[in-house]
Amino acid sequence: IPDLLHYELGAWAPDDPATSLYAGDWSDAGQFLRFDMILNGLVNPPGPLALQGDTYAPFLYGPSPVIGFVEFNVDLNVNTGGEVDAPEYRYLGNVGRFGGRVDHPDWFDRAAVCGADIDHVISTAPLVDRSGEEFHIAFTGDNILAVNHRLGNSDDTFEADEAWAVSASWLHRAHAFERFSSAGADGIYEPPAEFIFRHHQDVDQTTITLIFPLTNLAAAQARGEVEEPNNGSDADQASIHEGLKNLTQSVAAIPIGDPTRQDPVFQTIRPWESQTASTYLDPSAWDVNIVIGMAYDTIDPFGAIFAPTDVWPGPIPGDFNANGILDADDIIEFDVFLSDNDGSALTDADGVVNGIVIIPNFGPNFCMYDLDYDGDIDNSDRKEIVIMGDLNFDNAVDVGDLAEFVTLLLNSATEPDPISPSPSVEKFRRANFFADDIINGKDIPGFVDRFLAE
Repeated sequence: IPDLLHYELGAWAPDDPATSLYAGDWSDAGQFLRFDMILNGLVNPPGPLALQGDTYAPFLYGPSPVIGFVEFNVDLNVNTGGEVDAPEYRYLGNVGRFGGRVDHPDWFDRAAVCGADIDHVISTAPLVDRSGEEFHIAFTGDNILAVNHRLGNSDDTFEADEAWAVSASWLHRAHAFERFSSAGADGIYEPPAEFIFRHHQDVDQTTITLIFPLTNLAAAQARGEVEEPNNGSDADQASIHEGLKNLTQSVAAIPIGDPTRQDPVFQTIRPWESQTASTYLDPSAWDVNIVIGMAYDTIDPFGAIFAPTDVWPGPIPGDFNANGILDADDIIEFDVFLSDNDGSALTDADGVVNGIVIIPNFGPNFCMYDLDYDGDIDNSDRKEIVIMGDLNFDNAVDVGDLAEFVTLLLNSATEPDPISPSPSVEKFRRANFFADDIINGKDIPGFVDRFLAE
């Protein structure tokens, strides 16, 4: 199951771009972007998902393909760029599946809370279609052009300690721009690039690396050519700068008063009329979001191309206000949602007021408040909102809890037998900040932080 550990993004300076892009150093003066995504375990490139034909073979290169999207907000303007065709596959369309909101000023109120929020209408809230991305990586096997085995045997299965160079058209400029862009015949800017998949057996991690030119000069150096002027084409020397410069040129080519400017989607490209592409060539300053997942054994009848397994940034399950802790406000929000939707013909599949909201069409549909992800929103989900430090169960952490904590601390309380009365088990759980089998000095910092947070 694809599990994201961390990523690195910045400017990269190869020692000799014409010889190898990979021997070099991270450098603010580098003319290439480098993106490394590190995943837990052995993860292989994805096979085709029948997105550009009838072939569905996601496990073509191994049993654990990574599928998903990495979005780059290059200009840090959430109102430029985005995904208008299939936002249900992107970060804002999936982070709610993980049970909370994220503490990010641009994405907090744009993420889908439930599947019904993804309505493919760009102007309706929440603005799931508008993450602000200018470029993204689309990990789908349909766009693989070639595979070169660097380390390991030469069979068609990516195995432990192997390294593959995958040539693929996975780096895309945001699709929201395409109808307005002068790039090519269809506004698409998807230059081929090389992605290295490297499994490190000693730590059992897979690193996926992309190194790509920030400028056409860098592209020329990598190809051993003379620099070409920006022409908006992804078929020759291609770069981040060229893709951005084309946005500015494309908007300028649409006359003031042209009906095209009234298209709601035009708002995703309009600010680029007054933005300078060269200003945004520092990858370390870009905003990043990631959603990755696993493939279905067969084509999903509802059209889903993957089942999300991880996101970044990820929420704390049950933290609906993204303040970093589970507290009474989260319980109140949960209770309000359950009360407002229980028995609703639109959001409760059984239409009965019974303390349970059954998510219609669960799977394609979801809801952030379904914390145990079983398709029902009920008291079992409410119990998942555990207020650490609340030892007298009044939904607050105060002096009453301090006395309870001191008692447990002085008695060096150990984990109760599971058959003990539930208050005893739950109280230990809420006092055990260090997550071991005893209440001791290691739990004091956690309790103090939580006590002072009220």
